[in-house]
Amino acid sequence: MDMNEIKTPYYIFYADEFIENYHDLEDAMKSVYKNYQIAYSFKTNYTPAVCSLVKSLGGYAEVVSDMEYQLALKIGFPPEHIVYNGPGKGEMLEHSLFNGGLLNVDNMRELEKVIDIVKRYPNKEFEIGVRVNFDIGNGLHSRFGLDIENDDFKNALNKIKHIDNLSLRGLHFHISRARGLESWKNRIIGMLNLIDEYQLDNLQYIDLGSGMYGKLDPELQEQFGHTPTYVDYANVVAGEMSSFYENSINKPMLITEPGTTLVSKYFHVFMSVLDIKEIRNKYFALLDGSFHNVGEICGLKKVPMRITTSKNSTSYNNVDFVGYTCLEQDVIYSGYNGKLAIGDIVEICNVGGYSIVDKPPFIHPDIPIYMIKNNEITCIKKEQTLNDIFAPYVFE
Repeated sequence: MDMNEIKTPYYIFYADEFIENYHDLEDAMKSVYKNYQIAYSFKTNYTPAVCSLVKSLGGYAEVVSDMEYQLALKIGFPPEHIVYNGPGKGEMLEHSLFNGGLLNVDNMRELEKVIDIVKRYPNKEFEIGVRVNFDIGNGLHSRFGLDIENDDFKNALNKIKHIDNLSLRGLHFHISRARGLESWKNRIIGMLNLIDEYQLDNLQYIDLGSGMYGKLDPELQEQFGHTPTYVDYANVVAGEMSSFYENSINKPMLITEPGTTLVSKYFHVFMSVLDIKEIRNKYFALLDGSFHNVGEICGLKKVPMRITTSKNSTSYNNVDFVGYTCLEQDVIYSGYNGKLAIGDIVEICNVGGYSIVDKPPFIHPDIPIYMIKNNEITCIKKEQTLNDIFAPYVFE
């Protein structure tokens, strides 16, 4: 397959670099605490080829809905390698519970549902995890998990303790907007303090969720400033685990759930310039993709961008690259200075997270994805068609 023959817009997934990044994270953590496990966040980017690659590397799946759980099964993850999180689990909660899945209950209603199921099968042993909620000092008042400051967590432990065929196998914690080392140190210390306080000596796993900085393109690195490396995270997080369990026979599995950390850098989207117009001394370059194809990163940072220019390119100042939608907020990149022409190819980097999974069928169908692996190009998602979009609708 010749990439020059593929029409824009489209994504490219650089699988070899993704694999290298996966190993770098895993190796850094395991060098400090051997019983470490990656559980890839499906919600970040559930492209089946990516998830299958994670499975082939020995990773687990982290899912937050019945749809994602069923996808993990379809790809071939065994239930015991699927971490099922989220506040609104559906019918697959029971499948996870019965088949040894890593099921983390989020709230008391969910725990009561589990208990009702367990009581119907007194001769079968069941295990669950519990998601906890405590303040790590990052200013976010999270709504997920059981609060350790009121009686919810304590009551949950008591309920589990008094069910003969139900046991606690793990603790889970995750909070957004907390990528710094201090936040990670606070979350692992908070978890270990809970384990010590409640004498939870027989846990099988401690799951710290996601939110590490991954490798960054130079343009993003400059905007973020100094960010921790995988070795830095390992020394803090895995280091605390290693010290805490140094003299313990039981050394629980340490799980993290990277999503953007693993995948964002290794998806690029390619678009063409359809038009360049000037309005009151400002230039707008219209692309055949949209901000939905890029994801939320383009509203937060200036995304890394490469332009393949033609001989007809002209120098411009202060150009905004905008998408095809009829929305004023569809701005992909602001303030470009440089050469540009209609027909030029614009490559937007670092678009692997919360883009493909968050793209609505709005105005245009979704775009194809190609994977480059071992110098071979493969289509891993076909271009969406009108029939794909409207098949669920009822036409009179």
